Amino acid sequence: MMRILFSAQNFKNEVAGAELCAQTLLKNLAKKHDVEVVSRGENGDYEWEGIKVHEVKCPNNILYINLFWSRYLDRLKTKPDLVITQLNAAAPTEFWAKKKGIPCIFYVHSFEHFCLESFKFGDVFGCGQRCSQCTGARTKILSPLYSLIYSRNKKALREADVVISPSRFMQEVVRHYSGVDSYVVPNPMELEGYRAGRKGDTILFVKALKHKGVDLVGKLVKRLPNRKFTIVGDLDPDYAWLAKEENVEYMGRIADMREAYAKARIVLIPSNMAESFSRVTVEAMINGLPVITSDKGGPAETSGAAGINIPTDDVQGWADAIEKLYKDEGYYREKCRASLKESKRYDLEKSLEIFHDLVKRKTGLKLL
Repeated sequence: MMRILFSAQNFKNEVAGAELCAQTLLKNLAKKHDVEVVSRGENGDYEWEGIKVHEVKCPNNILYINLFWSRYLDRLKTKPDLVITQLNAAAPTEFWAKKKGIPCIFYVHSFEHFCLESFKFGDVFGCGQRCSQCTGARTKILSPLYSLIYSRNKKALREADVVISPSRFMQEVVRHYSGVDSYVVPNPMELEGYRAGRKGDTILFVKALKHKGVDLVGKLVKRLPNRKFTIVGDLDPDYAWLAKEENVEYMGRIADMREAYAKARIVLIPSNMAESFSRVTVEAMINGLPVITSDKGGPAETSGAAGINIPTDDVQGWADAIEKLYKDEGYYREKCRASLKESKRYDLEKSLEIFHDLVKRKTGLKLL
């Protein structure tokens, strides 16, 4: 049995795709190892799924976390055999582990290591990290701070024992900005809880936010008045009108996503930003649902042969793709089969096996 420490800004306090993947990985590691977590939060020490969680009262400030996170790690009474980290606490965690001679796994899930503004949802490779030239007074004022954080992140990535990316696209981002060759490991995901078991007849869109492509979906709702849309999750205030459209059912935040997938015939993933991965794409594919995605970044890669990838500025192209999936039943069934086939690439046991083999090869530690 080994002692494994997971150190991250968020774990149970704020949960998104990166946190869900971490939870899945750690629950599986906790079956054989002593796993502890240090994250921000107000709940102190408690146990969750066999994992010892230490929530620390820490300001949700990127500079503070970068400079002072190690003081929270120093409070640990035991020295772990392996450290796993991600997101904004990754750099200070890696430096702490390096100082103590502990192998460190650095997960890269998103862009904050390279741009705190997420490249303003624009060209990921066209930035050059010239923060003082970025639009907006806030960015210009804070550019020295940004440069300090990026420098620390680059150093941490170069010093980590293993750097993991969830996609080939993110692997290229890491290489472009740090010169580090990361390893692609599919995100560990527990997907059975998302399998609805049946299909409906609506067009599903999850998280109606600007960077997720709500502007395009708004145009499609207007252009296809005879098609029923289902929107789940947060809704951008500028697009609150969507919830009132006759051909839209807005479900808001729901506890069980199977309710949404059971209504869907098609899932739209029109991300304006080149995301590192797309969990919703995989959830749709395990339900055998065709996915129409933007042609950039993680969603297009995640969908593989099952995806219909279209530029987000081609509104008519999206409308035509939707209509074909309704009108051509043979084509629809073909895409359903492709989705189920592609979803098998994200089998949890396969992802864990790749992770375990990589850790053993790079650190000599045997997790299984």
